[in-house]
Amino acid sequence: MLLRLESLKKIGDVYVNPRNLKVMPLFLGDWKDFLFLDETTYGVYARTIYNPSERFLVVSKDDETTGARLEKLYQKLLENPPYFCGEENHRYQLQVGEFEGLPFANGWPGSGVMIVGEAPGRKGCGKTGICFYRDVSGMLLRKVLFSLGINPDFVYITNVVKCNPPENRLGRVPNGALELLAEEIEIIKPKAIFAIGRTAERAITKLGFEAIYLHHPAWYVRRGVREPNDEILEEYREIKTFAPRLEKGKIRG
Repeated sequence: MLLRLESLKKIGDVYVNPRNLKVMPLFLGDWKDFLFLDETTYGVYARTIYNPSERFLVVSKDDETTGARLEKLYQKLLENPPYFCGEENHRYQLQVGEFEGLPFANGWPGSGVMIVGEAPGRKGCGKTGICFYRDVSGMLLRKVLFSLGINPDFVYITNVVKCNPPENRLGRVPNGALELLAEEIEIIKPKAIFAIGRTAERAITKLGFEAIYLHHPAWYVRRGVREPNDEILEEYREIKTFAPRLEKGKIRG
């Protein structure tokens, strides 16, 4: 489940994972070209460096250790998903998922930034296994982060509940989901946790951790926002305070 930085290819201003691409793009100038790659031509995971078998980016030796602990936590989820996800959520996830395994998390565990959503979406993470990816709200989040100068593949993203709830309507958060999230936070030890939506904020607060609340991208989508505007950029700008930059394979604070 580990993805090593040196296995990525930089084209223009973005990093791509060659294993995610059915066809290598002839030219990528910037993140806009990257996010507009057609998945029929280039592959479902073409617009991210992650896929269900490569979920955690390894930049340093510390990332190696953290990634191994995350792999064990993921195996724990697979051993008893009805407990950690909720029985209804798990059953529904098995119906909509189009990959091997279950959604969990993805990103660079050493980034210092942890973004926590509510649960996978039916057309996005529920189908692909990659958090905030492919559906409208997920791609809006990615566009916002890129617009702020933050590569969304170089932060750590997860959800409170790991399985897609029926019809995208999350009810009670299972105790097992809270237990799993608490372990995940302890493993990551982020400098900052961003709660995307009130469900995420309540869950993180209940576990005794501090979180910075941000409106869920779906909140903006319901108001007709499909591309980054001044309001959402201003709200999400605080992530930039904590997000590191990766330049020529080196971490810049």
